[in-house]
Amino acid sequence: MKQLRNIIDVWNMIEKFNLQGWVVKDSTVILLPVAEYERLLASVKNKNYIRGVVR
Repeated sequence: MKQLRNIIDVWNMIEKFNLQGWVVKDSTVILLPVAEYERLLASVKNKNYIRGVVR
């Protein structure tokens, strides 16, 4: 599982790319399965931004 910061941009990506299997760990972290994270990276133009929201 990849740990992503719990910010509005991450929630927008979860909704837009229909990411599955995510879990809210606490108020600052969302856990996303590695396969979904890789699918997200493959789907976006700005991969550096996605890497930046990983904790």
